[in-house]
Amino acid sequence: MDQTTANKEKKLTDKIIKIMTAVISVLPFFSLFMAKWQTDPDTYWIIKTGEYICKNGIPTKDFLTFHTNMDLVVQQWLSDVIYYKLYNAMGFFGPMLLVLIMYCIFIVLFKKLCLQISNKPIIASFVTFAAALGMINFFVTRPQIFTYSIILIELICLEKFVKSNNWKHLIPLPILSILVVNLHASMWTMLFIVLLPYMANALPIKIKGKSIACCKLMPLIIIAIIMAACGLITPYGIKGLSFLFTTSIGDKVNSAILELKPLTVSKNNFSFLIYPTAILAIYIFYKKGKTSIRHALLSVGTALMMMMYMKLIPYFIICAIPSTLKYIDNINFRKEFMKLVAKDQEAKKSQNKKESKGLIKCTVALIIVLSVGIVGYLANSFYTQASNYIKYDGGSKSTVYMDKAIDKMQEDIDKNNVTDLRLFNGFNTGGYLEFKGYTTYIDPRADSFVKEANHEYDYLTEYFNLINGKKDYKKVFNKYNFNYAFVDINSEKPLYVNLKNDENYKLIYKNKKNAVFKKISQTGSKQ
Repeated sequence: MDQTTANKEKKLTDKIIKIMTAVISVLPFFSLFMAKWQTDPDTYWIIKTGEYICKNGIPTKDFLTFHTNMDLVVQQWLSDVIYYKLYNAMGFFGPMLLVLIMYCIFIVLFKKLCLQISNKPIIASFVTFAAALGMINFFVTRPQIFTYSIILIELICLEKFVKSNNWKHLIPLPILSILVVNLHASMWTMLFIVLLPYMANALPIKIKGKSIACCKLMPLIIIAIIMAACGLITPYGIKGLSFLFTTSIGDKVNSAILELKPLTVSKNNFSFLIYPTAILAIYIFYKKGKTSIRHALLSVGTALMMMMYMKLIPYFIICAIPSTLKYIDNINFRKEFMKLVAKDQEAKKSQNKKESKGLIKCTVALIIVLSVGIVGYLANSFYTQASNYIKYDGGSKSTVYMDKAIDKMQEDIDKNNVTDLRLFNGFNTGGYLEFKGYTTYIDPRADSFVKEANHEYDYLTEYFNLINGKKDYKKVFNKYNFNYAFVDINSEKPLYVNLKNDENYKLIYKNKKNAVFKKISQTGSKQ
């Protein structure tokens, strides 16, 4: 091949790469069209808590249930206020808009982290798109949307520190500690878990005569101490941090929450297993890659954490996927692409100019057609979801069923002029009932209902023993003098059957999801 032909091929390759780079750079944002337009069940009690804080200040006793002697620590008080303010201003569109904004911020920060580890824009865009797809189900109207970006900022700062050994890059970390402990305190310890691999990689030790230290250790130790101290900058002080550890004792809370259960191989979880499988395959089959101790520990550590608790899947995606880029950093993707373009060079010699132009035109046309088609399809789905979400003000099929049951229950309460409502409700329906203005028995704040946290009684265990038939429902109903019961037929079926056959309770309404019972001889009411 002569020099002129080689130059033309290089120009052709450069043009194609520029086109691909431009399109692929926005690829991660295509995932935005796949966002879930739905209100998370926890959002209801989050909004009510934010409302209470804005009107009455930080609570130390429970105010949503009739267990008013329970000690209370609102771990995400600042998030609750933010969600309430947005809901108060824009309805449920406000919290959903926040989710979309934080999703975009996550994409930008994730790509920035990838470029910190391996400066390959095209690959960074591809893996950011893959990560964004994996995070779709976790970007919901809850406080965790802040934590994901905070962890990414921490990783970016740590990578900058490793490269420069300039302690100034660590200055934002204490601020991040303050933010997490007020926005989403239950994940505050994650800041230190992410920091540990960097400390391990900074140890002044040698393996096979070679130092493993990637940076100075002392600045990391000092910043960790400052971050720990900053964790006390919360309305609850030391009580806010101790709450995290008291509620983790035993398996009371973990057994009640799906996201706190181990990741298992199932149809619902199969998509999440693609990520660790792909990363493991890269490490096994690509023999030429080299990684660092910190990146290996980030990958392995978060993988083990993910297998223990499904809630930690996002942190595996955040930590392990960018770490993998370090391992494949020595692959020259541009060179491989040039080989692909240069294939069958001899056949093109006589028509090189014509075919080059044709190839460019075909490439551009194909990219445009595919992009428009995919974006059009996703945009239509996005528009449909958004329209329905706004039309029904964040509602869903579940809330429609609950609304019908609540309306029938309230009709009966008004008809009989009930002045002392003692309502039994379940774990899953409590938050929505509280949002509607009812005082409840229990709600999805699982960690608030164990004795270790509330210092009064283990309501969580009592509830689950009740609905599972391990405890006589009559004793519990008599204990609290329930005169109405709002039952989830699917998750509380044994209780539903018992109440249906109990002559002291009357079924006043039932649909596919919920049933409402009232005590026939009601005390504290006028018939």
